[in-house]
Amino acid sequence: MKKNKILSLLMAMVMVCTLLIGTQRNVQAADGQECVDGSYLTNDDSSEATVGSMSRGVYLKSGSSNIVRAGTGKIGAGGNTVGQKTVSKITVIVTVERLLNGKWAYYTSWKETNYNSVYVSSSKTLSVPTGYYYRVCCTHYANSDVSGSYTDGIYI
Repeated sequence: MKKNKILSLLMAMVMVCTLLIGTQRNVQAADGQECVDGSYLTNDDSSEATVGSMSRGVYLKSGSSNIVRAGTGKIGAGGNTVGQKTVSKITVIVTVERLLNGKWAYYTSWKETNYNSVYVSSSKTLSVPTGYYYRVCCTHYANSDVSGSYTDGIYI
């Protein structure tokens, strides 16, 4: 049964990411900055994105994703989820993606869950290959509410 729950959470994460980026395409901003699937490709040292409460959400207040350059070949990646009130289960799934051949590709992910809480957060420092753009996508759960957020890409 536990395996089925993990599988359903992963499938929901994939669906949210697909919904977030499925309708996006590569565009060139007025300042020349390229945008791939909703994320601008930057040379910034960090990027953060926050999603507010859902229009019909009862439990989910907000969530955020963040990525930071943490040294040569290292990134800090993480996210958090905030509930409207104490909920029985609150989760953040953090997914790191790398730009390969003009498309965002899965690099790694992990999840953190708190019970009977209003907040959950998780972050890690990762060693990554240099010469690529990276971004963080998070899926935010508070009981039955779900939403997603993703950062711009930073060059490592």
